[in-house]
Amino acid sequence: MRKTLLLLALAFSVLLFYQKEISTILPTFNATNEPAIISKGHYGQTLILEVTFSHEGFETWLEDLKAPYPLLLLDSAWIERSPSMIKIIKDKRIPTALLGHNSTDYIDNKLLEDEIALYKKHFDREPLWFMTKDYMFSEDLKQHIFSHRINMLAPTVLWHKDLSIEEGMIVSVPVHVDSSIDFEQLTLFMQQNPVVSIEENLFGYQLKTKKFPQ
Repeated sequence: MRKTLLLLALAFSVLLFYQKEISTILPTFNATNEPAIISKGHYGQTLILEVTFSHEGFETWLEDLKAPYPLLLLDSAWIERSPSMIKIIKDKRIPTALLGHNSTDYIDNKLLEDEIALYKKHFDREPLWFMTKDYMFSEDLKQHIFSHRINMLAPTVLWHKDLSIEEGMIVSVPVHVDSSIDFEQLTLFMQQNPVVSIEENLFGYQLKTKKFPQ
């Protein structure tokens, strides 16, 4: 009986330690201890989409999209004018982040505060990742983003159909009004090069959640 109690106490202690470790890993803030732009990982490859415009076929592509999902960086104006696609994204639990303007547009903090507030309005939380459209960050902007406990992101490379993949790459697909997107080719690329989350790319761990019957 005494041995059983000791084993149970030990198991309970290990469980508490494990939960504490996981709780320190789960927030993707703390990926860096000071303002820094993450542009490459170490494990696998991550796909991100910069979404400012709804090309023909994009909504169908979202509906047909299967896990593992890319990270969708969404422009605040696009979020406001795309309720049907936001519903698809939320229903499928596709990971999202915030795509900003060009870095030169952030003369003061108001624009960023407005963008974060709009993102929170639609997704009930602040974004964990932020990227400017030109992939540049002034020192003031970096400090302000960091104060919100948001990580800064820039791609390693832009996607094209003949892209040669290297370990740790963060591959970006610009989905802008002037972009030319072949969604069939993009799907084929994802099938041939399974993507991982940024967290897994950086830290090498994978979190799985169990779904319970409704």
